[in-house]
Amino acid sequence: MIAEIEKYVNEIDNRNDLSESISEFNTEDLDGELVGGISIYELTDNKGEIYRVVAEVGQPNRSPANYQFYFKEDSLTFARIVEFSESGADTIMNSQYYFNGIELIKQIDKEIEKMDAQTVRQVSEFYRIYGKETTEYKKI
Repeated sequence: MIAEIEKYVNEIDNRNDLSESISEFNTEDLDGELVGGISIYELTDNKGEIYRVVAEVGQPNRSPANYQFYFKEDSLTFARIVEFSESGADTIMNSQYYFNGIELIKQIDKEIEKMDAQTVRQVSEFYRIYGKETTEYKKI
């Protein structure tokens, strides 16, 4: 099952028929200074089905992070969570999650810090729904 998921992820990354869109949001402090932001990359087909969502997050007093979520028929199949030290020089979290439906099949943590699989599912759902809403908005 793991090999099948890895094959699916590689296929999605190599497909030429999918479109990537980006949404960016900036975070300002009370003085209006930019202190962080979020970039969300959505990989969709011509029908608006989301196959991959990548979120790059930089927030004040928090570690920069990169979230990658792969979906198959609206169901989370694979996730990779990488979080860096505040300076961005060191990796403090680097985890991979393999799912079959709602069931976690395998979690690989390459660093001491890790995220609970249920939290990963919730975060992926937030970005998937957000992606669907922005994809529908862009079609109008």
